[in-house]
Amino acid sequence: MTGGPLRFADEVLDRRHDDDAVAVVDLATNVQVSYRTLARRTQALTDLLAPLVGRHDTVAMVMDKSVDSVVCMLAALRLGARYVPVDESSPPARTALLFARCRPTVTVAHPQHLGLVAEAAAGTLVVTGDFWDVRAEADYRPSAYGDRTPDDQAYVIFTSGSTGGPKGVMISHRSLCALLEGVQEVVGFPERMRYLNVAPLFFDASVVDLYSTFLVGGSVHLLPRLSMAGQVTQACEQWRITDVLLVPSVIRMLLGRFSDIDRRDLSSLRRLWFGGESCPTSLLRALDKKLPGLTYVHGYGPTETTHSATLYLTDDIASHDEEFLPIGTPLPAVDVLIVDDDLRPVPDGDTGELLIGGPQVMLGYCEEPAKTGQVLITRGSPETRYYRSGDFVRRTGDGQLVFVGRRDDAVKIAGNLVHTSEVEAAALAVDWVVDCCAVVTQHRVAGRAITLFVLGADRAGAETELGTALARVLPPYMVPAEIVMIDEGDVGLTPTGKLDRGRLRELVASDDR
Repeated sequence: MTGGPLRFADEVLDRRHDDDAVAVVDLATNVQVSYRTLARRTQALTDLLAPLVGRHDTVAMVMDKSVDSVVCMLAALRLGARYVPVDESSPPARTALLFARCRPTVTVAHPQHLGLVAEAAAGTLVVTGDFWDVRAEADYRPSAYGDRTPDDQAYVIFTSGSTGGPKGVMISHRSLCALLEGVQEVVGFPERMRYLNVAPLFFDASVVDLYSTFLVGGSVHLLPRLSMAGQVTQACEQWRITDVLLVPSVIRMLLGRFSDIDRRDLSSLRRLWFGGESCPTSLLRALDKKLPGLTYVHGYGPTETTHSATLYLTDDIASHDEEFLPIGTPLPAVDVLIVDDDLRPVPDGDTGELLIGGPQVMLGYCEEPAKTGQVLITRGSPETRYYRSGDFVRRTGDGQLVFVGRRDDAVKIAGNLVHTSEVEAAALAVDWVVDCCAVVTQHRVAGRAITLFVLGADRAGAETELGTALARVLPPYMVPAEIVMIDEGDVGLTPTGKLDRGRLRELVASDDR
């Protein structure tokens, strides 16, 4: 890696600031900038914000994904501040809640999103095209890191929050650099790779897309908010993309009946990164028939561990006959423990909760010390911190970790412990199922049972066909009492391309079925 180990995430710009290679391409506007231009624009915004922002301050970003948003991220880091990307499609009340947690010193916003911050404590407001000329450039000056330390915060990303509202995950430079160097060591990024960024900037996958590419002088191609698979295939063909990270829902879209994957030249693709949801191996094998020769990179890791804590790589997906790929082995800086309910290690082959330790573990949740204390524990010396993932895994004989289910999707049905994720995984193994969501509901006849909502092919007798398939692989108490076919218009997709499970749960919460 050029320049030795990273101490701070913004060092990547110091290393590349005089490079004329393309750094960022905004596919919404076809604007592309070199590393030299990116550095000069970042310097201009850094100079403008310097009187307002200092070390440990917070820069919130309410703007569409663009070259300008990347400039804003890097400028915040150069000032020793942390940046907080905000979903520009959020309702104002949610934005106000996020800002109450992270307390922005400055909010950089696009004019069309000013209504989003009207009710929020946004600090000093910097409006693009008004207070800030996004095309401004200045002579670049390498950072003076001064009294900054690697434990200073780099960014805050808010998770959806299964209970109690969104949680702001605080990630340090040390954590981010450990991730980047670990992924580089395991995967090995080539110089000048071309990475298609599909994930929104408020989603933790984006940090891998951007900073990993910058490390090797590659180009990041920013895809606008995803609505159809054709956006992915068109961009991959037009820009000769080598790497892309997709959630399994989007992979299914690539194989759907409206996909144009067979009509595109996608021969430039080298690596497909995926994670975030269960992805049946059968789905990857189907994709491999259309795009042979790919290396598949399966990443696992909560936002609290700076995205990927483990990786599994394979370039021979056809030889895998298991239902799901392993989640792999820990990155070099990551330590994992598999423990029982009393936090005692379990033998290899037994199922237990995954604890994740090492420098990639978050600093904590914004303004929520109690919640931080519930999930961060120390083992051994006081310096050894572990994150309680709430995920259950087992370790195979060859050291691979296999995901089993989540603590918070565990429910009791007829006296039996059921992980709804296991029901969903079984349904996703059926080739025509695009996505699904298992929800525990109260049925008049069946009592407490599972309703399975399914997004899939329009076919006669689909509910009966799927019910029969599930009965072959699941015990009777796990077979859904009701299967409901839906389309995307019923509930929509989340900004990251997943089925909106929260909306489904809201729809059935008060429904006595």
